Amino acid sequence: MKSIIISILVCIFIIFTGFQALGEELTVEQKEIWTMVENGWETLKNQDFESNMAGRHDKALSLHSDKPTPLSNDQVQSFHKRWMASDYKLTSYKLKPIAINIIENVAYVFHLFSWHSEANDLTRKGRTMSTYVKLNNKWVFVGSMSASCDKPAPCPYGW
Repeated sequence: MKSIIISILVCIFIIFTGFQALGEELTVEQKEIWTMVENGWETLKNQDFESNMAGRHDKALSLHSDKPTPLSNDQVQSFHKRWMASDYKLTSYKLKPIAINIIENVAYVFHLFSWHSEANDLTRKGRTMSTYVKLNNKWVFVGSMSASCDKPAPCPYGW
């Protein structure tokens, strides 16, 4: 009986410790950045590619987990259009912020994602680090790197 009570107390302690770590209140700027991340996923789900690209800097690069080298904006838009036209069409997604770190006019966003395609009952999970820069009082996406939780990304050109 004593060991059960101790086990329950340890579990409660672990749960509350986890809630405190994840439950930190985001600043106004962190909320603004996180809203941009959420809106980006929503535009993909709705196949609104122009809105998805609107918040990106002209020279932004994205390294997807299944590509060996970073993609330019044109390549990202082409990739998204092919992705949404395929059997892998995004029908739902979940996001979870890990950390949002803002240093002066640069923001680093780390988050987990999962997406689901009803067309073939496919789900993928991964993690992303995105970088934003504040230009003319507006946050602009400048780069990201995503990694699949299911399989590691290939290194470029036989490295």
